[in-house]
Amino acid sequence: MRVFQSRIGGAVLRRFADPQQILEQGMAFWSSRVVLTAVEAGVFTELAVSPLSEQELMDRLGWHPRATGPFLGALVDMGLLRRNRAGVYTNSRQAALFLDRAKPSYIGGLMELSSTRLYDLWSGLGDLLRTGSPGAEEEHGESEFFSSLYGDQAALRNFLAGMTGISTGEAMLIAKRFPWQRFRTFVDVGAAQGALPVRVALTHSHIRGVSYDLPAVGPIFEEYVESFALADRIAFVAGDMNEGPLPSANVICFGHLLHGYSETKRRELIAKSYEALPPGGVLLVYDAMTDPGRRNNLISFLSSLNIMLEMREGFEATTTQCSGWLRDAGFVHIKKRHLIGPTSMVFGRKPGRLPAAR
Repeated sequence: MRVFQSRIGGAVLRRFADPQQILEQGMAFWSSRVVLTAVEAGVFTELAVSPLSEQELMDRLGWHPRATGPFLGALVDMGLLRRNRAGVYTNSRQAALFLDRAKPSYIGGLMELSSTRLYDLWSGLGDLLRTGSPGAEEEHGESEFFSSLYGDQAALRNFLAGMTGISTGEAMLIAKRFPWQRFRTFVDVGAAQGALPVRVALTHSHIRGVSYDLPAVGPIFEEYVESFALADRIAFVAGDMNEGPLPSANVICFGHLLHGYSETKRRELIAKSYEALPPGGVLLVYDAMTDPGRRNNLISFLSSLNIMLEMREGFEATTTQCSGWLRDAGFVHIKKRHLIGPTSMVFGRKPGRLPAAR
């Protein structure tokens, strides 16, 4: 015990016996609730218009003085707000870029979705571990998540905005790292609000794309595309990927979609893609896949639990599994590429050669 009484021993003890990290992980829902509430209330959007004092924020948002001070102080210490000596608040650089509803880079849709849906859903994690069944009400009995969601236009809009929050950063990377210059057309199956089609079209002026999704998505998708003045190059085609063939194009994309289904269904959709592609065409899949070669897969594991809480058969595959499914379907020259955070893309080519561009 004497070693722990020395200066060196004390430092070692603090390093290895300090419970702070465990406490922060276990109580992370405290800080999570602060961020989600700030996004819902529009704090960052208000401050994007002009800096405000604590009193001005209380007046704008209808808050009580008892809790406002600690709440704003927490956002400052999280690095999302800045406060000057006069007590005036402004957004941090990251908050200004990603949490202002008026900016196209806004990812708060995911935060809003998390607040209204996922936050409470995760309280069912213990039940998932005991039963293997999802906690989402939409997946109980004969109900199904997407058919229930797509019947509520307000909930659907919120969900699709959340998907844009997830997908925008990785869509920008796909637009740059995938060899789009070799292709002329693409179909994004289940494109949601349209993050990937928009980013590809903005980056590559020669390419034209289609979103293939259920009819209810159409108006929301078209509104988003029109906001980027891309309606002449990106179209919406209504359809159900579970019924009949997929539209044909040089590239077919599945983004954050396959993870909601069983391995059998994924193989069916991959086979449909193979049939819809011309020789030389490419299937591109991106998801929060775990990667055996990556040191830390924490977010992918958490994402897998999240989709299990939402859907009966959902799970995050490994990049090796996904590559194997493409190979079994007949795709060749399969490549795996990490994008950002937990997300990786896997793509493979149908044997043959695309006709020369006209």
